[in-house]
Amino acid sequence: MAATMAACSDPGVPTSATLLPRLPAPTTSAQVDIGVSSLVRIALVGDVMLGRGIAPLAATDPDALFAGVRHLLTASDVAAANLESPLTDREASSPNENVLLAEPAAAALLAAAGFDVLSLPNNHAGDAGPEGILDTISAAEEAGLRTVGAGANAAAAAAPLTIRVADLVVGFLAFDATGGGEPAGEGPGVMAWTAEAGPALVAGLREETDVLVVSIHGGTEYLPTNDPLMRRIGAAAVSAGADIVWGHGAHVIQPVYSVGGSRGAVVATSLGNFIFDQSGPGRTAGALLEVLAGAGGVVAYRVALTEHGDRRVRFVEWKKPAGDAVWLDGAWWALIGPTELVAADVLAIDVFRHGDPTVAARGDVTGGGTRYVVAAFRRPFVATDYTRLHPDAQWADSSGRSAHVGVYTADDLDEVWVAGSVLMPIADLAVCSGSIAVAHDSLDDATVSAAGAWTWNGFGFDTAPDLPGPGTPACADVDGDGRTEPVIVDRVIGSP
Repeated sequence: MAATMAACSDPGVPTSATLLPRLPAPTTSAQVDIGVSSLVRIALVGDVMLGRGIAPLAATDPDALFAGVRHLLTASDVAAANLESPLTDREASSPNENVLLAEPAAAALLAAAGFDVLSLPNNHAGDAGPEGILDTISAAEEAGLRTVGAGANAAAAAAPLTIRVADLVVGFLAFDATGGGEPAGEGPGVMAWTAEAGPALVAGLREETDVLVVSIHGGTEYLPTNDPLMRRIGAAAVSAGADIVWGHGAHVIQPVYSVGGSRGAVVATSLGNFIFDQSGPGRTAGALLEVLAGAGGVVAYRVALTEHGDRRVRFVEWKKPAGDAVWLDGAWWALIGPTELVAADVLAIDVFRHGDPTVAARGDVTGGGTRYVVAAFRRPFVATDYTRLHPDAQWADSSGRSAHVGVYTADDLDEVWVAGSVLMPIADLAVCSGSIAVAHDSLDDATVSAAGAWTWNGFGFDTAPDLPGPGTPACADVDGDGRTEPVIVDRVIGSP
């Protein structure tokens, strides 16, 4: 969780405590307002199976299944899952060794959890025969859910699903790439991915939608690295116009990655098991992929790790991005879309009565509309009660100076707020709307070793978890709400 950087002054230095109540808290949050920003938030999860070993808990304590993640699903504009268990009362009629049938009433559990869309094409869709596919669609519709990738015939299975969110149209296509799904023809079945039909359908939907999601079920089971087949399918789908490739079927999490080009795109080859009755390495773990996208493609995404060892899905943590990042809505998001950075208003200070300045910039750091100066500086170290509690920490550099950061009036640099000694000095900073982006070095080494974000709370800063490695702090209005967020760019981008 984020720490709080509160006001603290060394002995002999004027305190800023009496000024704190005068500083405003941010006037708005970093939540995405799609009505203003023309962006949509889409939450995607992997395999959801409500039959077999999950069925008893679904019958006796249904609210427990998704209570730990309902807040994530309902916060999105559209939430979707791959349904691995047909919803039907029919008997099994599949050659599958493992049959995954669930009660039709289970559809209501998914709707209550916050899901809006179910992708149906997979190797278990026909576990109760073709008619079981129609039962699944009917049960989902009765619960208020929408389905994609299956239907009464080939045309219905290939039909896209479109959802309007404010002024955006979000399109879904779904395919089975295992070869084990019941293929639709003149009768019920699912849509299969082929090298010809898949890209053609994606390209055909591209011009009709603002954001295009392609669901793919396939890949080698239990492979923890990106499956080569799913990577090839993902590349083909993105080339044809997909913004998001949503893969599942391996039953373990594989790395999520972005694809460059004129439009930002993100590919997940497997999001693992969101809820299943499997055991074994990685099989009780899932990932929730949340994507922020608009008419220009994907802007940013984040990945939540979940766990369901006791068959109740729980949120574990948001993963830190490997490359460029934005601090938004209480987590780091991978920043991938074309982003217009706001140049930092860097201030050169010749005379600074509070210490030896290292970097300073101006901006609306409190989010209240007033521009202040945020300055990092060094001054002779004076021990405090707090520093005495940590005698093993290095509080001063080789010249005997401690590191500090403060907020000052823009006209005469009067102190408004100042932090006590900090272990990780600020080497660079940018002032955003109600926050700052920072880069850290150490007391005696100017090499940037980490970067982060600090958000003003009215009495000090809440600090985000630092991102390791070099990075350049900047600001950008990533979510389109008219306020800038802290971003870290020029990071080394990992590639799976």
